[in-house]
Amino acid sequence: MPSLRDAVETVAHLGPGWVFRRARYAMGRRLGLVRQSTPAVTWESLRAPSLRVARLRVAAPEWDFAAVRQEAEAILAGKFRLFSDATVAAGFLPDWHRNQITEDSGQRTEDRGQSDIKHWTKISDFGGGDIKGVWELSRFPWAFPLARAYAHLNDPKFAAAFWRLFGDWCEKNPPNLGPNWMCGQEATFRLMAVAFACGVLGVPDDERERLARFVVATGRRIAGNLDYALNQQNNHGVSECVGLITAGLLLPEHDESGPWLRRALAALERQLAELVYADGGFSQHSLIYHRVLLHDLCWVRHRLAAAGLEAPAWLDATGKRATDFLAALIEPLTGAAPLYGTNDGANVLPLADGEFTDCRPAVQLASALFHRALRYAPGPWDEAAAWLVPEWKSLPRSEDGLPARWHATDAGIFQLVRGRDRLVMRCPTRFRHRPAQADMLHVDVWLDGRAVAADGGSFSYNSGERFTALAAAREHNVLTIDGVEPMRKASRFLYLPWSTGTAAATEGGGLAASHDGFRTHGVAWTREVRPRRGGGFVVIDRVTGAAGKRLRWHWRLADWDWHLNPEGKEITAANGPDGSSRAVVRWTGVGVSTSKLIRVDPASASGWRSVRYGAVEPAGALVILADNQDAVELVTEFFSAT
Repeated sequence: MPSLRDAVETVAHLGPGWVFRRARYAMGRRLGLVRQSTPAVTWESLRAPSLRVARLRVAAPEWDFAAVRQEAEAILAGKFRLFSDATVAAGFLPDWHRNQITEDSGQRTEDRGQSDIKHWTKISDFGGGDIKGVWELSRFPWAFPLARAYAHLNDPKFAAAFWRLFGDWCEKNPPNLGPNWMCGQEATFRLMAVAFACGVLGVPDDERERLARFVVATGRRIAGNLDYALNQQNNHGVSECVGLITAGLLLPEHDESGPWLRRALAALERQLAELVYADGGFSQHSLIYHRVLLHDLCWVRHRLAAAGLEAPAWLDATGKRATDFLAALIEPLTGAAPLYGTNDGANVLPLADGEFTDCRPAVQLASALFHRALRYAPGPWDEAAAWLVPEWKSLPRSEDGLPARWHATDAGIFQLVRGRDRLVMRCPTRFRHRPAQADMLHVDVWLDGRAVAADGGSFSYNSGERFTALAAAREHNVLTIDGVEPMRKASRFLYLPWSTGTAAATEGGGLAASHDGFRTHGVAWTREVRPRRGGGFVVIDRVTGAAGKRLRWHWRLADWDWHLNPEGKEITAANGPDGSSRAVVRWTGVGVSTSKLIRVDPASASGWRSVRYGAVEPAGALVILADNQDAVELVTEFFSAT
């Protein structure tokens, strides 16, 4: 139960309506009302209406398909990609209820045999470890490489593998029974994957009834609990509206399709008006979830067009804003972007080869759909647009570079670009929606296109390991005071109270920002960022009211061979594979006492980074301390030297 303090602050930030709806849902679930709205049934009891599957064809091969063929062949051998990156030997056919993170059959949620699988409302999200380890293969991410490999290589074994996996999943997961029906967003992503694969592979006559029943069951599952998703004020509501629209368009003659479409389109319009800001930022405050939003919007835009329906003006307007926001953060030559906010490993529409963190396929697709132009030069990322935009080849290429100075005031992100050097700062002045991490005034720095100082990621939503601390302020590139966080973590997805701040332009094209998270300690902190004369960037931290307190600055660094100079005021490392240049971090300040370098600390999250869900990799860390000084000014420079 939350404390009285947490309850009061939750109402203050989220509003009494949100709290009432959440309490009503909890009561309805306890009384069995949610179970009644999503009843457990057999597949055979569902009527199989006629289907309308939009066929998908890609243009003549223009890319190297070795990677997708390799992945598809691996799936046939029982090796599946997990969270868009790691590979797990799950077998063919896999155990759909097994936790693939723990790889332990004893962590099968509460389910055991087929005869006693529970209704999804009776299963705890975290009764058997992180539930995402169970859900991931049931998102059907494997459907995309199988379909793409079939289309590019014309090998029927990939189509046969899809239908075997699909049929086995249906057999092992009766409607609304078991953990894989617990989340409407997971059901949506599964439906999107199936619709894509069926558009590429076609639907054999002997699979049409099973597929139709699957769509009916998925649509009813989403519709039966949609209000809960909408109340979360994040990607769940958007995704589940998209899922319900998809189900309705797949079943044009089904009695429930019309109501599904009307309800979902109306709710989606409201969600986008509330959750996507004027500058294109998204309520989740997360790079990866912004890509999820963009994939959702691209998918529904494509499905409406495929059904011969005109896209609403509000959808196109939102799509343009969201596309421009993400494009402004992506380095065009690498697809790299600051990995801020939470990261669950999602890549909802993996329609092109590339690294998990390469956002160019998503932006290229969205630009083609919403701007009717291609943003990037030709490359493998074009394949995403080729799948969902038939006329993609005739579209012009804009190839705009990153703006030299960009400030998304609603989303709270500021960026400076000088050639291939880049600095990004998280500077929200007011949170309209729940903060994702305690990352206010966090700074990322790239030199010559390579990340020198970066966000640590988020590791996992449910783990007792030390790496969950990556979401905390002390593991971001910020200041903390006496080891106290500026916002406390009240629950897995809720920080309290929400900080407010300021952000104002400075001379020379920089920005000065602050937050009030340390106000109860009587400490004021302002961070200014600006270009550095001669290249690179300068970060200036000004602190007052700190007498008798310990100040700790933390910088998470690339995993390079850093060297601390004898004076303890500068570190250097080779920046680039040929060692021709060095990355330099230099600091000066009144009151600064000690500094140290850390790598792979065995007792904490310091010196580690999590780019992919549930996995960590080595990183460096620079910690700078100051003690018992009323006023401190720390100047930190990042630059390249030859």
